[in-house]
Amino acid sequence: MHLLSDTGYYVVDNLPVPLLPNFLAFSAGAGARFRKTALLLDIDSAEAQQLLMPLLATRSRAAGKVELIFLDADTAVVVRRYSETRRPHPAFDPDQDDSIQDAIFRERERLQPVKEQADLVLDTSDFTVHELKRRLREFLGSLGVQNSYALRVNFLSFGFKHGVPIDCDLVVDVRFLTNPHFVDSLRSLTGKDEQVREYVFRSPDAGEFVNRYKELLMFLLPRYQLEGKAYVNIGIGCTGGQHRSVAIAEALSEALITEAGGAATDQSNYLVSVHHRDLE
Repeated sequence: MHLLSDTGYYVVDNLPVPLLPNFLAFSAGAGARFRKTALLLDIDSAEAQQLLMPLLATRSRAAGKVELIFLDADTAVVVRRYSETRRPHPAFDPDQDDSIQDAIFRERERLQPVKEQADLVLDTSDFTVHELKRRLREFLGSLGVQNSYALRVNFLSFGFKHGVPIDCDLVVDVRFLTNPHFVDSLRSLTGKDEQVREYVFRSPDAGEFVNRYKELLMFLLPRYQLEGKAYVNIGIGCTGGQHRSVAIAEALSEALITEAGGAATDQSNYLVSVHHRDLE
């Protein structure tokens, strides 16, 4: 459900089946907000399933396209997952079941007619969460659904003397560049000032570093996105976080925006931002 939400769906979690007809009628007249909707149905009883089956049979006549995804797993895997999460199985009935396996068997048997109606059945027994996300994205792509999920990329300048940020996915040290701090006319300025930026990029190493690191990011970011990562925080560090790191973070954000086609557009796969932790 988190993946579908990231892909631009309006998500309703654990919707009781008796409310489904009213929700469909409401959403049909509610405009673009519900154009892409994902519902996780709470089929907690045979009665709820009996209400659902006629709706599934008539879904071809529903407004828009309705697809049913059914997730399954081996009984032993389901038992292990409940053991790991320490959650009770919702179908367990002490009057009928001697073990959780009995509840799973009854639920599997009851849901078989729903499974037979599914457009996509995924056995998640051997899936990691990343593999499941990848398969769901492939299915959405087969429906012609445009992915509105953009990876958020934030460049964070900082000074090593104030400590390395704990929330960075990547950290790079730009203290190899000449320090403007030792130039009297630049000491009170920051890397956002044009004079400091010109001084930093007077060294050919600065421009080459930005180009090479941008190329590395263009290799890494699509692969992070494929693995389901939603946010990448990139730390750019110098000694005090005033001059070099600020100038390089600004330059990298501009370079990535240019390469990706915009900071926050429908054509861009990335939402790019830049922050300066130690500027004040």
